[in-house]
Amino acid sequence: MVSLSPVQARLKFLGYLAMAVVIILAARLWYLQVVQGSVYEALSVGNRVRVIPSLAPRGEILDRNNVALASNRLAFCVSVVPQDMSNKKETVSWLSEILGMTSEAIEQKISAPRRPFEPIMIKADVSSAVVTIIGERRTELPGVIIEEVPVRDYVLGEVASHVIGYTREIDADELKARKDEGYKPGDLIGKVGIERALEEYLRGVDGGEQVEVNSLSQPIRVLGSVAPISGNSVLLTIDSKIQIAAEKALESQLDMLSKSEKTRKAQAGVVIAMDPRTGEILAMVSKPSYDPNMFVGGLSSEDLEFLSSSPSPQPNRAISYAYAPGSTFKVITALAALEYGKVNLNDRFSCTGRDPSSGKSCWTIERGRGHGTLDLIDGVSESCNIVFYELGRRVGIDDLSNTARRFGLGQSTGMIMFPRDQAGLVPDREWKRKNFKGYDQTWYPLETLDVAIGQGALLVTPLQLANVYSAIAQEGTLYQPMIIKSILTSDGRIIKEFQPSVMKRLEVSTKSWDILREGLEKVVSEGTARGAFKGFPIQVAGKTGTAENPQGPSHAWFACYAPAEEPEIVVLVMIEHGVGGASYAAPVARQVMEAYFGISEEGSQEAGLPIPLGEFIMSEPKVFS
Repeated sequence: MVSLSPVQARLKFLGYLAMAVVIILAARLWYLQVVQGSVYEALSVGNRVRVIPSLAPRGEILDRNNVALASNRLAFCVSVVPQDMSNKKETVSWLSEILGMTSEAIEQKISAPRRPFEPIMIKADVSSAVVTIIGERRTELPGVIIEEVPVRDYVLGEVASHVIGYTREIDADELKARKDEGYKPGDLIGKVGIERALEEYLRGVDGGEQVEVNSLSQPIRVLGSVAPISGNSVLLTIDSKIQIAAEKALESQLDMLSKSEKTRKAQAGVVIAMDPRTGEILAMVSKPSYDPNMFVGGLSSEDLEFLSSSPSPQPNRAISYAYAPGSTFKVITALAALEYGKVNLNDRFSCTGRDPSSGKSCWTIERGRGHGTLDLIDGVSESCNIVFYELGRRVGIDDLSNTARRFGLGQSTGMIMFPRDQAGLVPDREWKRKNFKGYDQTWYPLETLDVAIGQGALLVTPLQLANVYSAIAQEGTLYQPMIIKSILTSDGRIIKEFQPSVMKRLEVSTKSWDILREGLEKVVSEGTARGAFKGFPIQVAGKTGTAENPQGPSHAWFACYAPAEEPEIVVLVMIEHGVGGASYAAPVARQVMEAYFGISEEGSQEAGLPIPLGEFIMSEPKVFS
């Protein structure tokens, strides 16, 4: 065997080494191109072909006359593709400054689980100035893109905001609860009101585009697309004309009351207008209100300050708060006494300003006098406490609470809304036994007297009380309040229609209805509300109420319906800390009635409305013999 020289040996080794390298490289190339070829091809395509979601517009929310209350508009939004970001930390810091968001908030959005290369929306509805700034630096900030998406547009701003509600980005808890419904991080979802109650109908189905992008993630051409499907629209029973009139009337009254030392705490209230023939809500106002547009595109620092200083923009006082109804409850006491045979029109009551049996007073005691001798109708029209103390004694708490429940008090009305309306409270012996364990559980006669005039532990929501007067207007037909007429496709085809629903028909004699109606008509024509409706051309039947409140000045109530003979509309007004129902709630109801019947403001001016602060409409109580 010929031995190799050292040089030849080294050359031979290098040859074998080169062959080994070639074989390894060839094997690796074969593995990458053949075995893993499809994987890397997909990655390559993913690097230049993206699926960009196309957000579906939410369905519109319309009033009964097809006036848009919540619609959609196109707006610019800032999104990022994390895989394309060359310097994530620097980009996040820059976006934080430009968008007015914290870096933590942006990082949280980016870290949410997503499909590769899917754009993540950071902020919607950005200004044109922001679009310009980002456009000028697009080459320096790869992975940051501008998209055009549909966003919510609450056309009338604060009008009916508590009814409509608002949308915001879905949170972690909601995402977990709705994981099987196709929601993903960043999706918008209704939070309160109709937006939440009918989320399943309003939400559309997102589409998408398969596009080829350049190195800056900017689309070059569309390779394919699936069109989004708009959500269904919701037609409400709300009449925007009546709603706006009610909003303005209540807001104006609250503004006036806030300027007086006596009524400065009167900063909140409710107005409800409904059709007693169907239970349809024509207007539902809760003040203070908010502009749901503040939630579109993210909250500004001013909005955040407002939310932190306010309990919440969400509570709708018409359904979420319960109050003592005061004298507006006396209609139930009167009907209970009539139906249980405890009173008739021959009965006479003597009011000296103080109840001789209990020592409780009538509201006239502050004037140093009473009402004199009255019958039941005068007791209703003058809202005499002494009359109703006696009726409460005669009826007793068991029959009184039973009558209240027959009118739907003490339970939710079942109206479709989110959150659901409160049940309120109708107290009785059983309630006290259950809730005063360890304390005195005896039901005392004085407690019955308190309930008889709408005080004590009795609590109702404004919606419940409006429904009570709706049932009275219809002489016993108690409808379930409804705020939705129908659900429509985007092209206007009805897919679901809501019909009036009778909750119950109250068995009350015609004679009892006639007596009560006469009393309620007299409230407006000659009684406690006569000043507010002076010169009003249509006969109105109603009841004033001033409910004592341990947290401050009394709450002011007024409930009415018109025309008295053939009722078309029920209006209820409640002003927190409003001091007097006749003075300050009734004038608001009149203005709503004017809007409904198309009556000019001249009648209000003739009646001297709005009423000067500190002046009680009924300057002197009537004295009966």
